[in-house]
Amino acid sequence: MKHQILALAVAALCFTACTNEDYISQDYLADTPIKLNVSVDEPTTRAGYSNAVLPEGFGLEVYHYLDPDKNERDKKYSYQVWVKKVGESWKTYKFDYETLSGTDEEVTMLWANMNDQVDVMASTKVGLITIPTDQTSDEKLKQADVLYMSPTDIDPSKKGIEVALKHAMSKINLTIELGSEFEFTEDINKKITDVKIDGSLVSEFFTLDGQHRTDGNPQTITPFYTGETPFSKDANGTITKAKATYEAILIPQTIASGKFTVSFKVDGKLYEWAYNNEAGLTLAPTTAYTLKLTAGDDKVQPVSFSVAEWKAGNGDGENKETD
Repeated sequence: MKHQILALAVAALCFTACTNEDYISQDYLADTPIKLNVSVDEPTTRAGYSNAVLPEGFGLEVYHYLDPDKNERDKKYSYQVWVKKVGESWKTYKFDYETLSGTDEEVTMLWANMNDQVDVMASTKVGLITIPTDQTSDEKLKQADVLYMSPTDIDPSKKGIEVALKHAMSKINLTIELGSEFEFTEDINKKITDVKIDGSLVSEFFTLDGQHRTDGNPQTITPFYTGETPFSKDANGTITKAKATYEAILIPQTIASGKFTVSFKVDGKLYEWAYNNEAGLTLAPTTAYTLKLTAGDDKVQPVSFSVAEWKAGNGDGENKETD
């Protein structure tokens, strides 16, 4: 009897092991839907896109290749779609090449198998892009904030594809600080007026793989007002100077020395500053530039001009040389 029980136990163990081995050998991802998880590099900004304010839609390309050198795409498991958030889920739709957006026809993307990587890239806009010159509102600034994900190899996973969008453009954080003679204690944005950023091209050809090619002529951009600090003087005589802050989004480009300018008026008096450097000013993609100017004694001077990656915590960065 004991021998029979032992034999049954061994048989059951073998059956379980074989069953588990068969299960493991199955391709559990083949022809299963691909989920999407979307995020945005958080900017140090008052406006534009972030994880709290995601874009309404974007173009997505997912390519499965039949060879390691990526010479031949697998048409069955390669997709060019438009992605939109519906409720709490991201859904994919047929891409319309005329409107560069999506149709109403839903597309279900599938994994080819659990082993082969896929090549993924994404962008909220492609083709000829012209950013608005009037960026004085949150909505207008978003129109300039193009997001993208450069070509990335992704391993198949039940969790799906992580679409990590970055800011494709360059961002300018501008602070205008007033001299101590301007004792403005309120409505600083009404004392500092006609703030303009000049010398930047506003059109370019942009592709899903993050390539920029500028087009057109330099234009004047009106930035977004983000806040202010009033003049104050404490009991010890310590002065806090009045200042106002602004943001603008520019396309990546190189601007010749003396052509990038910032102008504004203080109580009706015009002030103007130009970036002078023999190499010119190069605005790089996914990069934030922080410019601090001070106006007083009938002149404007740069306090600092720094550059850092455009994401959370990038308030300080490498200083740029300027006269």
